[in-house]
Formats: sequence, C-alpha cells, structure tokens
Amino acid sequence: MSGQSPISVQTPGQRLLVNVLPLFLIFFLILTGHVPSGFEFTAHFDSALFLVPVFFLALYGQRTITPVIIMVLGLFKDIVDGTPIGFWGLLITFFFFAAQGQQQVLVRASFRGRWLGYSGICSLTFLAGYFIAAVRDDMLSLFWVSMGSAALSSLWFLPISLILGLLIAEDQE
Repeated sequence: MSGQSPISVQTPGQRLLVNVLPLFLIFFLILTGHVPSGFEFTAHFDSALFLVPVFFLALYGQRTITPVIIMVLGLFKDIVDGTPIGFWGLLITFFFFAAQGQQQVLVRASFRGRWLGYSGICSLTFLAGYFIAAVRDDMLSLFWVSMGSAALSSLWFLPISLILGLLIAEDQE
C-alpha cells in the first residue's frame, strides 16, 4: 500500500488538519497522561488515548514519513513512562501498520465497524505488549494495572473521537 488515503485533500489547511494536527494530539495526550491527579491509586494508570489519533492517521494520513514520526513519539513515551526504550515505540508502530493494513475496509465501514476494527487492533497491540512484558520479569508486575487501564480508556474514548474524525473527513469530500 502506498500510504495514500482514498480521501483527497484539496486545501493546505485541510492537509494540515489531517496530517499534522493528529501528531500534535499524540504528543499532547502522551504528556497529559502523566499529569498527577492527586490520588495515590491512579499513579500507575495509563490512558493510552494517544492511540486514537494514531488510528486516525493510519486511515486518513497521506504522508509517507508518518510511521517514522509515530515511532519517535513512541520512543518519547518510553522516556516519559520510564519503560524500556522501544517498548511503546514498537507497540505504537505495530498499531499504526495494523490499522493502515485495514485502511480500505475501515474507511468504508460504519461507525460500529470502525470501533470494532479499532478494538481488535487495540487488543492485538496490548496482547503483543503482554508478550513483551512477559519476557521481561521487571515489567509484568504492573502490566495489568497500567495496560488494562490503557486498553479500557482508549477503547471508550474512540466513539467521541471517531465522531469528530468523521466530521472532519466528511468535510473533505
């Protein structure tokens, strides 16, 4: 697949909205995932809301350098989280390519179909994360709390963001 989206973007403003704004959202959501809430029990929760703009980029992005930027943002998340370098970089890149591989189906799917596709790709990504954590003994102790909260929060945030993404995509047609 050439990375080109089936939706043609006409104006530079729309191109910026589709290709650059999600990257800033990913960066912002990675940082806001570490804002202290003041509660002790939320110290190990991870929101993983940054996966939603990654999903949007996989479906609608038109830049060929996007996977490299996403991997760099994943490495940035590794630094911020304190996880081994490459853990989130690998997972986010895997997520991007898995979603991009299903681009033709998911772009034409209904809202429920996109959510189901996103949920399946998220599940595969977090399963891959579990296997990586299982190999490393030091990561498995907090895996269920952090990755479980990441999976749940990212799955339930998708409907809101998909509605916004669909509105942007329909505006382009």
